[in-house]
Amino acid sequence: MSDLIPDDELDEDDLYDDEEDSRPDFTDADAFFAEEVADVEMPVLRFFGTDYRLPPRVPLTFNLLMARNAEEESIESLAETLAPLFGREALDDWLAKGVDDRMLGIVLGWAIANIRKPGTVDLVRAAQIYDEKVAREAEGKARNRAERRARSTTGSGPRSSNTGRSSKRT
Repeated sequence: MSDLIPDDELDEDDLYDDEEDSRPDFTDADAFFAEEVADVEMPVLRFFGTDYRLPPRVPLTFNLLMARNAEEESIESLAETLAPLFGREALDDWLAKGVDDRMLGIVLGWAIANIRKPGTVDLVRAAQIYDEKVAREAEGKARNRAERRARSTTGSGPRSSNTGRSSKRT
């Protein structure tokens, strides 16, 4: 076990202070993590007449599915991503009842904020955050379009489309 104590002189009983058998128990991570969330009152979201109790932590599967499906635009990938928070049938139910992208964004933002720190964000604030995010994204897209237009009109020399004629001599 150690180079300082020869194996033939090592007595396992010397490793423990008490005379009783006080060998350490296994470490119970389940008990530790259960205790961490034992007193946390998780919020319930009522959406389209159904109550959804949030998990006490953002599931890793949700984060991984968000990353994996970020570029996906299929209903199946969205349903798969939302399942760890709301269950497998939630998206189908919401679609049947007319959910739109703003409603989904607000509910998802509210849920994630309240899993991380219950009671910190109400739906009004979640809507404000969502609307601000959408506005920033739209602003960024408009700026990118303007920059692309500016680059395409400032090049080296006139474009042949400016004169309508070919730049080659015939």
